[in-house]
Amino acid sequence: MSKRILKIAIGAAALGIAAKLGYDKYKEKKREYRQEEEETRDDMIRKYTAFFDRKLVEIEEGAFEGCELKAFGSKLILDMSRAKLEKDIYVSFDVKGSNLTIILPAGVNTNVDISKNMSKISNYSEKRAKNSHTVYIIGNAIGSSIEIAPDNVYLDSDEEEEIEDFNEVINSSKEMA
Repeated sequence: MSKRILKIAIGAAALGIAAKLGYDKYKEKKREYRQEEEETRDDMIRKYTAFFDRKLVEIEEGAFEGCELKAFGSKLILDMSRAKLEKDIYVSFDVKGSNLTIILPAGVNTNVDISKNMSKISNYSEKRAKNSHTVYIIGNAIGSSIEIAPDNVYLDSDEEEEIEDFNEVINSSKEMA
């Protein structure tokens, strides 16, 4: 009986130590990813990272030069729908066990070069005019899901009409004021 209690106590202690070591490793990696992102905060081409996290990166209106994405066990969304492209740009990524969604600005071409291993890639972008800018999407995906979508892919025609009607009401109320 006492040997059994001793074995249980040793097993529980070993489990506690393993959990502590795992958590310390998690905090260290999370800190590395965060530091990697903060180092590029003032650069033209920024790096966005996610480590066991959900992250939405919205590119504000204005010029956009491109970016690098890095994710592990995360859901990362890069929303470039409001970005104004003045030239061709590159979006590079390295994702492992993650879901990555890239929402493109309106009226751009895409060129996709993705090395995948046990990953799914869904490219909903459409070919545009030859004189429009191109977004080059280059990356590595391991055990991940990659989705490339134009800015309006999630709207059906009824929703677009509702948005247009709402915008008309807002504009007419502004004119009356």
